[in-house]
Formats: sequence, structure tokens, C-alpha cells
Amino acid sequence: MLDGWLEFYIKTTMAKTTYHSYTSLVENVPGWFKRLNMDNVKPQHCLRLLREYLDSGLQPNTVNIRRSVYVGFFSWARRLGYYKGDNPMAAVEKLSEGLKEYKTLTPDELRCYLETADETMANGYRTAVHLIAYTGMRAREATSLRWSDIDFDRKQITIARTAIETKGGYSFEQTKGKKVRVVTIPDQLIRFLEKSRLRQKYDMVKFGWRNDEDLVCLGIKGAYVWYSGLRRRHTLTVKTAEIPEITMRELRHTHATLLIKAGVHAKVIQERLGHADAKTTMDIYAHVLHTTQGDTAELFSTMIEDVKKPL
Repeated sequence: MLDGWLEFYIKTTMAKTTYHSYTSLVENVPGWFKRLNMDNVKPQHCLRLLREYLDSGLQPNTVNIRRSVYVGFFSWARRLGYYKGDNPMAAVEKLSEGLKEYKTLTPDELRCYLETADETMANGYRTAVHLIAYTGMRAREATSLRWSDIDFDRKQITIARTAIETKGGYSFEQTKGKKVRVVTIPDQLIRFLEKSRLRQKYDMVKFGWRNDEDLVCLGIKGAYVWYSGLRRRHTLTVKTAEIPEITMRELRHTHATLLIKAGVHAKVIQERLGHADAKTTMDIYAHVLHTTQGDTAELFSTMIEDVKKPL
């Protein structure tokens, strides 16, 4: 039944990125749960399933995402008459996630990371991490970026698509949320990208590479930069730079965190990151906002003290 839900509902109504992520989930559903008769699935079975996910090392927020997927599956099955009872997964409470804190780099650590990347990564890979660090774009948005998406005169980048990676290859689709966004970029990144483009043209002539897809980031032998390869090089760079360990996603979070600490409004950060709304941004970076509350209080106090007139 899960396979039918994937092919006849998810594949035809959801984004391709969603379909592939759900496919991976279904492929790894425990055998005992798959063998259950639909009408025999009870909340206790669902609770056991979520507990197994948690025991396997998944974080509570990830388990809750999977819970939501199953809630959707049983709702679909009930609408089509495959399941007649109440939604068993909806009866199971969400796990407590607590306050999610992402590891991020300081400005000095980020500078060290990027300088080290220039030594440890080939041109296309280091260009990808520079794009993520300076714009907050997702990794697969960076690897699908085209030169035509960059306006060097206006100093801005149009982020309109993301890469879809499967066992059969890769393709490009609309970004998450299917929204095109434009982000501004500083002179430092402009200069870096100009050098990267010159290097790419040199390599294309020297090695006979082609870039029919107009990609900004080209890997070994002019190939598409796969996320797995980029992640390996990122890990090596972090170790070589001797900075705190962070993931590729946390490199994006570093961009947002530094902007928040600099006083940039959440709405602006939301638009740069491509979040659905500012509330999502506020929820994700709540821990950063909490740490800046003290500075805000002192700033307000200083403003009041400054306007006091002497007796």
C-alpha cells in the first residue's frame, strides 16, 4: 500500500524532491510494519515504529517529520477507503524536540574555512562553498547555479532551481517551495566568482571540457558536482582548518546566524534563505535570538540614558 501511495499520489501531486525523499523513507520501513494488514495497524504499532527510528539514532525532529509523513499516508488511505478506522499515527503524540541548536562558525573561523578551501578543494567545489557561505543558499542550489543566474553588474544572484540526485543520475527542478528568489552579493564574492569563471574557462580549454549546462560549479573532468563529493571535501577542509566540526547545512546556518547577530531583520534573512515565511526563520534561529536579547536590553537602556538631561 505504501508503494501505491508513492506512485499514485505523491509522485503525481508533490514536487520531485518530495517524491524522492519519501521513496527513500518507504524503502527503509521495517519489514514487520510493512507486513501488517492495514486494518490491523494500531497506535501501539505506530509508537513502536517511531521508537525504533529514535533508537536507531535519528533525532526527535527527524522522527517527527516521519510521523507527519505517515499521518498523511493513513489520511490518504482512509479517503480512498483502504482504511476505515481513525488515523493510528495521528493518535501518537509528537516527540519533544527541545530547542534545536545548530553549530555555527565565528567570522574568524569562517574566514579560515574559506581560505583553507582554496587549498583543499578544486575550483568547482570551493566555488560551491563560497556561494553557500556568502548567500546562505542550499548546497544543491549552489551546484545547480548557472552563470546566467549571476548579474555581476547589479551584484545579485537569481536562485531559481535545485538539483535532484538519484541513483540514475541528476536533474534540475524548481527550488524548495517553488519560489524564485534574488539575493545580493558583496564585492568580495564578485571578485571570487570572476576568478572562478576565468579558471573554469582555462580548464575547459586545457582539458577539453564542455559546459553545455552553463554550470558555475564544475567538478572533476568538467562533471556535475555531486553532493556526496562536496560533503567529503567539506569534511576534509574542516579538519585541515582545525575549526569546530560543522555540516554542510550548518555552513548555511552560519550565514544566517551572523546576519542575525549583525542586526539584520528576520524578514530579510527569510528571503535570502528561501524560507516559506519569517516565522519559520524565527523558529529555526530562536536560540540565536535568545542570546542577543541581553545586547538588545543594554542597547535600549543606553538609548534612554543618553536622552536624560542633567538637572
